[in-house]
Amino acid sequence: MDGHLPTLPSPHAKAYQLFGPGSRVDVTDQIPVDHESLSWVTTTQDENHFFRALLAGRVLPARQLAKMKQTVPVSGQAQQMWPEGRYGLGLVERPLNCGGTYWSHEGGDGGYITLNGVSDDGGRSAVVSMSEARGDSLEHIMEQENAASALIDHALCVKGPGAP
Repeated sequence: MDGHLPTLPSPHAKAYQLFGPGSRVDVTDQIPVDHESLSWVTTTQDENHFFRALLAGRVLPARQLAKMKQTVPVSGQAQQMWPEGRYGLGLVERPLNCGGTYWSHEGGDGGYITLNGVSDDGGRSAVVSMSEARGDSLEHIMEQENAASALIDHALCVKGPGAP
């Protein structure tokens, strides 16, 4: 597949952006993919696969992954989105309600928003993909972020059958 297509490959979800009350706009064909800034379009399955491989040490040498995981507290403004979050090189470390932490690198543009979470060893992961950006107010942005973050937290905290 050509990595420079001006549109998303099919099939894909439609994307909507809220610009205010009653202003839900289909922005599917307006998604900018900025190759210079390393933006990318992928499936949730491939995103899970990549981040699990990264955190399990199958993408980078251990020393480079360790550098990515050296963190500093996120800014006060970012604390609203990522309470107690810490930022490394392209990864955010966030606490889990059940104890421990997970790693994330969320993203989105023009109606598409993706949150993800991966356990420290890459053994567990979850991705939440949304195709409506509620960016018309800080309250809506926070509601959407908090709901998706709660799903990630729940998915990473629930023990599967036979788990200790």
